[in-house]
Amino acid sequence: MDDIILRFEGVSKRFPGVQALDSVSFAVKRGSVHCIVGENGAGKSTLLKIIDGLYRKDEGEIIFNGKPWIPQGSAEAHRSGICMVHQELNIISEMAVFENMFLGRETMGKSRIFLNDRAMKKQAQEYLDEQGIAVNAGEKMKHLSIAEAQLIEIIKAVTVGAEIILMDEPSSSLTQKEVEFLFSKVAELKARGITIIYISHKLEEVFQIGDYISVFRDGRHIDTAPASTFTRDTVIEKMVGRKMDEVYPPRNAQIGEEAIRVERFSKAGVFSDISFSAAKGEILGISGLVGAGRSEIARAIIGLDAKDEGEVFCNGKKLKINNVNDAIAGGITMISEDRRRYGLVLQRSVRENSSLVALRHLFGLMVIPLKKETDAVRKMTERLSVKTPSLNTEVRTLSGGNQQKVVLAKWLSVSPKVLIMDEPTRGIDVGTKYEIYKLMNQMTEDGMCIIMINSDMEELLGMSDRILVIREGKVAGELNRMEATAQTIMHMAVGGKE
Repeated sequence: MDDIILRFEGVSKRFPGVQALDSVSFAVKRGSVHCIVGENGAGKSTLLKIIDGLYRKDEGEIIFNGKPWIPQGSAEAHRSGICMVHQELNIISEMAVFENMFLGRETMGKSRIFLNDRAMKKQAQEYLDEQGIAVNAGEKMKHLSIAEAQLIEIIKAVTVGAEIILMDEPSSSLTQKEVEFLFSKVAELKARGITIIYISHKLEEVFQIGDYISVFRDGRHIDTAPASTFTRDTVIEKMVGRKMDEVYPPRNAQIGEEAIRVERFSKAGVFSDISFSAAKGEILGISGLVGAGRSEIARAIIGLDAKDEGEVFCNGKKLKINNVNDAIAGGITMISEDRRRYGLVLQRSVRENSSLVALRHLFGLMVIPLKKETDAVRKMTERLSVKTPSLNTEVRTLSGGNQQKVVLAKWLSVSPKVLIMDEPTRGIDVGTKYEIYKLMNQMTEDGMCIIMINSDMEELLGMSDRILVIREGKVAGELNRMEATAQTIMHMAVGGKE
C-alpha cells in the first residue's frame, strides 16, 4: 500500500480580498502525526476545512488514498473516513452530550421511525467512562466547560473509526492533565495506523508528538520535513519570515496609583473572601488551576454573574455593579476567554463588532452616525493593526488573532480604566501574540490597568508585574515579578510546599 495517504498539488483558495491558500503542495504519510504550523491567517485551518468538505478549493488537486478528493461536505468526508476536531467548538449547545457524540450517525429504533436515545446514551456513557471523563452523557452541552466540550469532540473523533483525524488547535482550552490525555489518544491512534493532521500554535506540543512538520506563511507552503530536523527557532523564523529576537517586549510602564480594589468578594460554592488591588500602569496576572474560580471572580466583578457579597472600587470610587453596563460606566471592561461565543457577533462586520459597545456609551443617539462610527472604528483598527480586507468584512472570516484584535478594539472604544483579559492569546500564533503583548504594554504605558487571567505559565511570568494565585476559590498567595517562578506558582496553586 502507498505510504502517502494524502497529497496536495497546487491547492489554492481565495476569499473576497484574501488569498487564503496559494498553490500549496506537500504530502502526508500514512499513520503519521503531521503537524501544521504558521501564524494566524497562514491558511492552516482553511486547508483542513477543504479536506473536511466545509470549503471547496478553487484550484489544484487533492489525492486521498490514490484518488482525487472533492468532498461535497463534512458528511461525505465522515463517511469516507475523515473526521475533524475544530478549534472553535462545533457543538449544538442545547442538545445533550450523547446527541452531539452521535450527530450524523444516530442509532435508529426497531421501528426505523424514531431514534433510539436510550441505546445512544448508554453507549456514549460507556465511551466517556472508558476514557475517564467525568461527564454525564445526558447533560446538555451548554452546561459543560470549554475544556469538557473539547474533550467530547475529541472522543467523538476517536470513536468513529476514522482513517484520518484532523485536529485544529485541540489543546487550546485544556489543562495539562487533559493535554496528556489528548496525547495518549494521539499515540493510540497512531499505533492503530490512523493518520493525524494536527494544527497547533504551541511549538512544544509540535515537537512532542509530531513526526513531520509543515510550515505555512501567508497562504503558502514554506517547508515540510521530519520534526527532528527542525528547532524551535528555525520553525519560528520560517513562520514569520524573520528572526524573533525576543518572546516578550520590554515593559516600560510606570506603576501609578491604585486603579481597582476588590474587597471581600464571595459567592457560595465558587469563591470566598477575595480581596486584591491593582494599580494604573500595572499588569496583574491571575493564576490557578482550571476550576479554581479565576474566571468566575472576573465575571462577578463586571456584573456578568451575581455575587453574594463584596465591593469594587475604581480610582477610589465605590461602584454599584449590577450588570455589565454598570461596570463599563465605572471604567471596567472584560475580554472573555471564548471570543467567538461571548466577544463577537460572527455574522456581523468588523465595523459593527468594533463599535458595538461604543454605540450606547459614546454616541447615545437613536440614529447611528455612520461616518462618525466608521471613522472611530478605522482609527482603532489601524492602531491595533487589524488585518481585514475592509471594515465591512464579516468578522467570522478573519483569523483568530485578528478576531481577538477586533474584540480588543470593541472594549478599548470606551476607554476603560481597567481591562480584564481572560486567556488573551488563546489560539493565537507566536507572531500575533507578540503584537498583543506590545499592545498590552502600550495600554499600560498610557495608564491603563490590566488584569490578565492566564493558564500559560511562560506568558504569565513574561508579562505580569505581580501574580495573584487562586486555589479552590480563595487567594493562595501573591508574588512580585522578581520572586515569581513556575515552581512557586504551581506550589501555591496545588497547595503544596516547596
